[in-house]
Amino acid sequence: MKSLTTYIAVLFFAIVTCLTSCVREDDEPALSEVAISRLYVSFSEFQLDEAQTPYNNLDIIDPADSSTFFQSSLSHNSGIKGGAAILFSPIAKYVFQSSANSGNIQDTSIQVMSVHPETGAPAARGLISNGLLTSVKGLAYHYNRGTENLYVANIGNETRPSFIYLFQRPGNYRGRADIKQSIALGSLTPWSMAFKGTEENSDLYMSVTGAKKGIAIFSDILRKNPGVDSILNAESFPPRAVLTIADQGEIRGFSYSDRQDLLAVAAYTKTGDVSVGKILLFEKASLLLSSTSDRAITPTRIITGVLTGLKRPLDVAIDNRDGAQYIYVADADTKTVSRFLNTDDGNVKPNITKEFRLTPVALSLDARGPGEGVE
Repeated sequence: MKSLTTYIAVLFFAIVTCLTSCVREDDEPALSEVAISRLYVSFSEFQLDEAQTPYNNLDIIDPADSSTFFQSSLSHNSGIKGGAAILFSPIAKYVFQSSANSGNIQDTSIQVMSVHPETGAPAARGLISNGLLTSVKGLAYHYNRGTENLYVANIGNETRPSFIYLFQRPGNYRGRADIKQSIALGSLTPWSMAFKGTEENSDLYMSVTGAKKGIAIFSDILRKNPGVDSILNAESFPPRAVLTIADQGEIRGFSYSDRQDLLAVAAYTKTGDVSVGKILLFEKASLLLSSTSDRAITPTRIITGVLTGLKRPLDVAIDNRDGAQYIYVADADTKTVSRFLNTDDGNVKPNITKEFRLTPVALSLDARGPGEGVE
């Protein structure tokens, strides 16, 4: 009887141990049982005529890595007045999409959408609204041990400089949202952003254009204790380094694959009415991104030329999975999204291209293999 009691106690302990130790932590990336390759595309247009059918400002191309690339896509109207930056987070399980807020269309908000676990289809979850979100170009999400942070890069104007704004628990808002921290960017003009590193220690990368063109790197941004109306000025919290990219024209979105150690940057030059698009590729990019002071960097390869079809690329996304081979590019002038090989160089045709009726301005790629998380 004693041995039976001991056996039951040991079995109970084993079950409890498994339940407490085998459950995935909330701050771990979502795991996939099947391969996922979904490309979220943000379009800038908004239907002004309320008597007409609204434009769908978001497309989900699924699967993005197959030969049927653009044959399987889902169009969605997120509710904002024309799309700008877009970000899918596998940790938050949300899609964030900012408004273009252009011309006479006033919409200073970011739509928050939940995502269907099987199809990737978005559904309205919340809305982050703040009058300072006048020209959002970059979004970056970070979660660590119960703290949810959404960093938002906003281009300034004649009366207000460019800032990074911090919103905490971004899925909880249904309208007016408080900015927990403002980080002044001084002379830097932001575009896209991304975190890289561990949950506790991540660098924030930001492509910049304007007077300085390249990649700015911010360290310790997560350790800056936020509070309502907390402001960090450009002098007290400068970037750790700015990697300047000279003689390549305007710098736009970027993507970094740590598995391939490859950095891709969208750029273009414009002379009169003629634009020439480029995808700048930097191999062994981790050596560049570990820089502790400003430096100039030079692309290892450049995808450009008539055959590429690139005129004004605004964003790029690298498939970060082991063995992946694709880079996706959104071009505003040609209204296309193209897929290139990550080994391409020079004047090459895209692997595949689709032209849209609306203008694609930003991309976010959800690419996971079975049992694989996304960083």
